[in-house]
Amino acid sequence: MFLEKLFNLISPKSKLNKSLRILIVTNSIFVFAMGLFLPFYAVFVQKIGGNIAFAGLSWGLFQIVCGILTFWMADMQIHVKEQELILVLSYFLRGVVFASYAFMSSWQQLLITQILWGVAAALSTPVFDGTYAKHTSENLSVLQWGSWEGIAAIAAGLAALLGGVLIESFGFTSIFVSMSVISLFLGIYIWQLPREIL
Repeated sequence: MFLEKLFNLISPKSKLNKSLRILIVTNSIFVFAMGLFLPFYAVFVQKIGGNIAFAGLSWGLFQIVCGILTFWMADMQIHVKEQELILVLSYFLRGVVFASYAFMSSWQQLLITQILWGVAAALSTPVFDGTYAKHTSENLSVLQWGSWEGIAAIAAGLAALLGGVLIESFGFTSIFVSMSVISLFLGIYIWQLPREIL
């Protein structure tokens, strides 16, 4: 399999089990999809009539909502039996967020979209980290977490290199529709996995 060879090339000592490989692949695909757009967020905000200050305000709103809700979500999620289903929900919500970007028509819609993205991110972050940690081994956890961080950074970097060209060639809408489809696909993929895998 191509991804397995890539893992071994990039991080030959990572010792990733099947669960970790699935989590890394799905989340790296998502990181890649986001990376097509995130470096160009301020340009997008200007295209819909905002300025740099509004780009900062709307991005700050997303981060603050995500941060505040993460405390509550993490506390709630420890009582959920099938936590991977929360991950599914977060992918579906982010699919809605990216579809909203594709059809953005006002600054009010952007603020609502940023809040919704904050909710989706707060849902996914604790459960992803907890699920990933559950499948690491005590003596290899540093290598296993390093594999995730390294591959995610490479995915984000490659996406940024490609994203500018794609946005310039096809526009923001096509990128957002692609991001939405990818998010929905990842949610469906995680949903259909046997529960014992994650």
